[in-house]
Amino acid sequence: MKAVMGALMLATLLSAAAFAQSDVNVSGKWEIETTGRFGPQVQVLTLNQVDTDVVGELAGSGEGPAGSTPISPVNREIFDGAVDGRTVSFYVWRGSDRPTKVVYTGTLNDSGDEITFTVKGGRGRWAPPPGPVLAKRVK
Repeated sequence: MKAVMGALMLATLLSAAAFAQSDVNVSGKWEIETTGRFGPQVQVLTLNQVDTDVVGELAGSGEGPAGSTPISPVNREIFDGAVDGRTVSFYVWRGSDRPTKVVYTGTLNDSGDEITFTVKGGRGRWAPPPGPVLAKRVK
C-alpha cells in the first residue's frame, strides 16, 4: 500500500511540474535592436516551442546595411534551443569561411513579452554587444 501511495504521489508531483512548465511559451516573432558597425540593426528572432524544445531562426544579423546583398550565405538556424522554466537558450553559427558559435541564454519576463539575453562567443564582426540584449515580442 505504501508503494502505491508513493507512486501516486510521485505521479502527481511530476504532473504538477509538467503543468507548471507548460504556461511558458516563447513561440512567435521577437525583435532584437542592437548597434552594429553599420549603425542600429534589428534582428528578427523566430521561435517555435514544442514542450521544452525550441526551433527557429535569427535573421538580420550581419546581413549588411539595408539594401545590400551578402556575398556569402548567412546562417540563420538556431541550434539546441530549449526552455527550462523561464530560461531560453540556443546557439547560432555566424560567418561562412570560419563560422563562429554565438550562444544566447535569456530570461523571459513575467508578462511574457521580453527576453533579456546574455550573449557569449563570436569574434570579429560576430562578437556580441557588451551587456544584455533585449528581445521584444512582436504582436
